[in-house]
Amino acid sequence: MTTLQQRLHPHPDVVDTELDGHETVLLHLETTRYYSLNATGTRIWKGLRQGLSLQEISEGLQQEFVVQADRADTSVLALADELGRQHLVVSVDGGIVADRRT
Repeated sequence: MTTLQQRLHPHPDVVDTELDGHETVLLHLETTRYYSLNATGTRIWKGLRQGLSLQEISEGLQQEFVVQADRADTSVLALADELGRQHLVVSVDGGIVADRRT
């Protein structure tokens, strides 16, 4: 189960390119699939690259976008789950990122 206390980082086979600060494109080199992140997703991805916990990323979103804590938490956890399902991130401790719905 993904929690706000976790620290995730990009999978070693994922490269990213930020486009005009509003969008980030991710390419998984092994699967050759690419993904697009909007402005919020880009902020979350940057936090992952900086080694922040999901809680710290959520707090940053709350300040930057002036959003309620529960909404920011939900957005961060939902994206973390999706990134995990697509094998775009791994847990800092080496564990698999599990889907919270299972």
